[in-house]
Amino acid sequence: MYTSRKDDGFTLIEVMIAIIVLVIGILSLYSMQVRSVKENYRANRMTLASTWNSSMVERFIGMKFSSASLKDNDGDGTGQDGNKDGVDDDGGNFGLDDATNATADGMSTTSDNKYTIYWNVAVDVPMPNLKTIRVIIQDNKNVLRQPVVFTYIKDDLI
Repeated sequence: MYTSRKDDGFTLIEVMIAIIVLVIGILSLYSMQVRSVKENYRANRMTLASTWNSSMVERFIGMKFSSASLKDNDGDGTGQDGNKDGVDDDGGNFGLDDATNATADGMSTTSDNKYTIYWNVAVDVPMPNLKTIRVIIQDNKNVLRQPVVFTYIKDDLI
């Protein structure tokens, strides 16, 4: 007489399906870990860029209003608001967004050569006896998707 026993154990197909589900889960965790490491690296680079940017702004704060580093060297941020409405008459942004060696008012590289620092000065913007200074930090390894930008307004205290 033949009797069927359904509780003998797992079949080979059930074991293979369980292994496949386990492998998919492990690969998903691996993928998340790799992404996490990349994003942590990018966040670290952004923090360093912000620190360099803050350092430059602090340097500009300590300079005299007439300092050579705080001049609009290319003239694109001086006298661009003839009607005093706060809008660049030439349709630009007073040259504050220039971020190349040829167009920025100043440029330097960080001591670790990981970042390039550009700064632009707009004179009498947004009001007379003020200078708007924009510091733009670009990542030389292109890890950051966008530059880190700080803007500071310096007044002429007499």
